[in-house]
Amino acid sequence: MGMNKDSGTQAIITRCPNCDKTYKVHPDRLPEGVSSFPCRACGSLIAIAGRTGPEASSGEGETPAVLVAVNEIDLAQLIQRILHREGFRCLLASNGADALERLREDRVDLLLINVFLPDMMAFDVLEQKPAGEQGERVPVVLLSSVHHAARYKRAPTSLYGADDYLERHHLPDLLIPKIRRLIGNQDQRKQTVDPARMPPLTDEQVRQRRDLEEIESSTGHPDEPLMTEIRRFCRVIAGDIALYNEDIISSTQPEDLLEAISNDLKEGVELLERKFPGTGDQTPRLLREEMVRLLNSRGIQVP
Repeated sequence: MGMNKDSGTQAIITRCPNCDKTYKVHPDRLPEGVSSFPCRACGSLIAIAGRTGPEASSGEGETPAVLVAVNEIDLAQLIQRILHREGFRCLLASNGADALERLREDRVDLLLINVFLPDMMAFDVLEQKPAGEQGERVPVVLLSSVHHAARYKRAPTSLYGADDYLERHHLPDLLIPKIRRLIGNQDQRKQTVDPARMPPLTDEQVRQRRDLEEIESSTGHPDEPLMTEIRRFCRVIAGDIALYNEDIISSTQPEDLLEAISNDLKEGVELLERKFPGTGDQTPRLLREEMVRLLNSRGIQVP
């Protein structure tokens, strides 16, 4: 730990969770509301300990805290703006290990977690998730990894112990209602959030939808090799396929599994080819490899 000689406040030594690059940060010098920054080496999101947004000064016991576990900088910042606007504290984690550590060390009222994280799937995090400070269960919302409004017309068949799920294109309009339902009183928790009954989008929510479209259409960090980015996106798609096909995965023999989810794999390849045009025949192979890797990690040995 260092000292800021100008202000007398302590500097925070923090490391990138992905590439381990070290930074010295003076929280008092940061703009109000800033609680994270991108790593200059790899572009991963680095959360700043002790910086949870402008509403944090109202007191730990007064403002609900949402832990957001996503590894995309732009997406994390968008969610952070939505939460701050509605008066929630926002804690950030860029991978599964970081999320588990924050759940152990911080007061968290709700966990919003991406299905795919760089080091583990959300399913693995939920299996290891500790209880809250008072021993209570922390409610969880799964965030689908691929923003594509028309991709799925059905709900997930299993939430792997989570309480609800949210597709990316519904972040602007459904995130806050779902959070309020899950951390509300007993009557509120029994209610459901029906997209069809939500009021029309506000101008701000329309802008947020456009921001989400830009995030989805952009590629990864400019210094990241193309093949690395394609493989990362293959892992993201595989995570979504697992979320929406748990009934098939749990009831199908391993040797027949890839055929059983072939339509979803084909749709994933089409999504990859739109995002990375000109990659040729390698996208089906890469997606299949990442799907097999995910299934193997869950103890399902696909030939």
